[in-house]
Order: sequence, then C-alpha cells, then structure tokens
Amino acid sequence: MRRPLSASLLTALLTFWLCGGAAARGDRKKGGQPHPDFSGTWRLDKSKSDFGEFSDRPLSKADATLVVEHRDPELKIRRTLSLNGREELKEFAYYTDERGETNQATIGVGEVKSKTKWDGDRVVSEAHVTRRGQSGPYELDVTQKWQVSSDGKSLTNTTTISNQMGAQQVKLVYRSGQ
Repeated sequence: MRRPLSASLLTALLTFWLCGGAAARGDRKKGGQPHPDFSGTWRLDKSKSDFGEFSDRPLSKADATLVVEHRDPELKIRRTLSLNGREELKEFAYYTDERGETNQATIGVGEVKSKTKWDGDRVVSEAHVTRRGQSGPYELDVTQKWQVSSDGKSLTNTTTISNQMGAQQVKLVYRSGQ
C-alpha cells in the first residue's frame, strides 16, 4: 500500500512543480530572466530628455507625468501633460503579445493602430499612420521603445517618426516619482 501512495505523492508534487513553474515563467523572456516591470509613477526629466526637432513645441515645455500599470502582456499608461495651468490627460493600452491595439494619438487627435512586443528588456510598439496635411494625406511610420534602467529609477521612451523624407527622434527620460 505504501508504494502506490508514494507514487501518487510523487506524481502530485511533480505536477504541482511543473504547473507552478510554467505559471511563474509566464512573464519571462528567453533565457529565463523576467521582463522588467514598468509599473510606477514617472515624472519627465526635461534636462535628460532630447526633444529633437520638436524642442520648440509645447510638449518640450510641458510637465509630464506617467502612471504605468504593467501586468504583462498588458501595459497601461496614463499620461498627464501640464502647461500654463492647463492639463491634458490621455490613457493608452499596449499588449506585448502582439495582438494589436488602438489608442488615441499621443499628440493631436485621431486614433493609432499599433502592434507591441518585447525586444529583450524593451517594449517596442510599431504603427503606420496616415494623416491629412495641407497638401493632402501623408503616411508616417512610428516606433516607440520603452525601457527601464537597470536600477529601476528611470524610464526612457524613444519615439522615431519616419517617412520617405527622413526620420525624427524624440527621447523622453522619466524619473521614478512615488
């Protein structure tokens, strides 16, 4: 009688270990290391940011705060921009399993459809956007890369906007601000 009980116990322990291990690895990247957690409140550090060709635009003068809720594969970002006593709040949702998402434009109006994935320890979101200009519609490719520093104290968002005329890049650095 002891032998079947021991075999049953061993089977139960192995099943528990395998299932528990699979669940624990659900948010891990290749190589077994966990993906970084982007959760927190982040405040824009203008002195460390590079607004590129947008340095004379209101975005570069605004105070920005991000509140990030990250439960992989879902990454929710609530961004508040404050300038001259006015505030703008926008909410975004990204899915790192590449299912795709539709968000409001980060600047201006309209919707942006994108696909998001992990690239090592960075989250990368890519979109193809059609906009209307004075001379008619034009197309842009927009790539956003999000990365948390190794010490967890800064979050960097690098956005590259490109078309047939070239590319422009904006690098925003946020500091942890509980």
